[in-house]
Amino acid sequence: MITTSPSNSNLYDSHMPDRYDPVIPGLPDHIAEHCLLHLPFPYPSLLRSVSPSWNKALLSPSFLLTKSKLCLSTPRLFVFSFHPQTLQIQCQSLDPASHRWFLLPRIPLSTQIHPCYLACGTVASKGEMFLFAGGENCLVYRAITNTWSVTGPMSSPRAPLAVGEVSDGRIAVVTENSGMLSAEIYDSITDKWGPAAVMPQGIERYDAATINGRVYLTEGWDWPFDSPPRAAVYDAVHNMWQEMPKGMCEGWTGSSAVINGAFYIVTEYGDNNLKLYDETRDEWRPVRGGGVPKAVRRPYAVVGGGNGMLYVVGKGLDVAIGRVEKAEVEWEVIKGPEAFAELLPCNAQVLHL
Repeated sequence: MITTSPSNSNLYDSHMPDRYDPVIPGLPDHIAEHCLLHLPFPYPSLLRSVSPSWNKALLSPSFLLTKSKLCLSTPRLFVFSFHPQTLQIQCQSLDPASHRWFLLPRIPLSTQIHPCYLACGTVASKGEMFLFAGGENCLVYRAITNTWSVTGPMSSPRAPLAVGEVSDGRIAVVTENSGMLSAEIYDSITDKWGPAAVMPQGIERYDAATINGRVYLTEGWDWPFDSPPRAAVYDAVHNMWQEMPKGMCEGWTGSSAVINGAFYIVTEYGDNNLKLYDETRDEWRPVRGGGVPKAVRRPYAVVGGGNGMLYVVGKGLDVAIGRVEKAEVEWEVIKGPEAFAELLPCNAQVLHL
């Protein structure tokens, strides 16, 4: 089933009253607000218009945090996709439990871009996605309001190579210009950008991942495979660039995902098997359970979803969900709706809402 987005979700964002009626008449507000925590996505954005009291409660910064602490959050898969003829990018969200899709509002890109230049990261604690398309601004999707907005301008607008949350509310964006890698840090709390370290080396983007405050970037192997791929690591904690470990670099032959603090790749050859990176031995180890089911066809968009879940989105937005436990995976396939048959994925993210 496909559900479309509402046309208006900012009804109570202005002219807020100084005093509020009870959230639910007859109930103490703290109990009523606890009831609202059970609303699944996208209903909080739809029900903000019930009353100013509901709007205030649902927009509270503590809403998603409390929901997560009480284990009431559920994973939602967000997929950026395009039609190969028009190249127009759209985003839709899948509820893995009900298999229902929800169409997000149109992405307000200032100019049309090729999907290969799209990069995206999340600030999980705030239920936000940050979309970079090469301009001076970044687009922010806020799940609680189901709206897109624009951040403050970057100091050096360029096509991004990698994006990832490196600490609470801080997004690192790696770009390349004139043969050098540079990073900028966006603080989602202050809505400001700050410069970071520069590396005098350029890289063609193949794949990237962010884990433990570091952004890993590799350009992958290239024919005739006579020299190892170039790669780099940006350490946001110490604001410095590092070399990628040799085994990680040479064995990185697929699309990456971070699952429960561990680093995996879905290989792009053979049966598209899953591999786990062993940091102690600097090597990639095979994961038992077989590769991505053949019913899910390339191209892939791969993302880890926490709680041991891996999501692989293929052509037509068919989704393979892998339940990963240590070095073993069990797969489930969710077929995409017929309306998505021609769509190709270019990015995927997971938010717990």
